[in-house]
Amino acid sequence: MRVIAGSARGRKLTAPGGMNIRPTADRMKEDLFNILAGYIPGARFLDLFSGSGAIGVEALSRGAESAVFVDKDCALLTKNLALAGFADKAEVIKGDFAAAIAKMSGERFDVIFMDPPYYKGLVPRAIGLIADYGLLAAGGALAAEMASDEEPPAANDLFIYKVKRYAASAFYFFRRGLEQ
Repeated sequence: MRVIAGSARGRKLTAPGGMNIRPTADRMKEDLFNILAGYIPGARFLDLFSGSGAIGVEALSRGAESAVFVDKDCALLTKNLALAGFADKAEVIKGDFAAAIAKMSGERFDVIFMDPPYYKGLVPRAIGLIADYGLLAAGGALAAEMASDEEPPAANDLFIYKVKRYAASAFYFFRRGLEQ
């Protein structure tokens, strides 16, 4: 695993062992950041279900102002933040995503990314909580990685504006406001 662009380009990150964390492939990561390119510079970035932290680290490398990482196990992502030199721009919250979202009530993020375990119904639950607590800033974007055969979620004022499919995975991109 490595940072693919920005100020930390080429820095190697520690890859997870086992199957508990499945890092987003470089090709998918590049597509994700090409779609989100206009949202990243100066952004407050939220990386839910962070795993290795590679997506949030990539966002910081590409110019996000700060990032919040949420996961039940934060040892690997904390190590990767240090390897990339972004520990000072990050906040790490260890614990359940729902409790973390509730704790962040009143905060606003320009970009939210989530990549929870597939087939557990976590994306619809998380998006519902994000909408209920208003975590996505006006004009912001939310991206969710899911298995390509999972049903796309919908919640309150968050609407899908783009879908990018791969063999086993898909990215769903959301905005706040009126459906477009």
